[in-house]
Amino acid sequence: MQIKNITKGPRGVNTKNGHRWIEPGETADVEMADEEVAVSEKTGWFEISGKAPKNPETPPVDREELKAQAGKLNIEYAPNITTPKLKELVDAKVAEQQAQ
Repeated sequence: MQIKNITKGPRGVNTKNGHRWIEPGETADVEMADEEVAVSEKTGWFEISGKAPKNPETPPVDREELKAQAGKLNIEYAPNITTPKLKELVDAKVAEQQAQ
């Protein structure tokens, strides 16, 4: 997909290959998780085009459900953690408990 920084300063996005800074007016060709695209769209800092179609077999991740599950599992995390990272922590803890 292509993402263009429409602000007057550099802005960063989380891509599948790591963090990527985009300069003012620059358009970058990147791959991003659906959750990161949603976050980037909400900022109002970018124009995003050519989004990949969503996989209908992958249900959307509800951040509030993940936070509730993390609380039940006693997982500590930073308030600004990304949804994919939070899901990763929850999945790891569940797998750890199932292995016991």
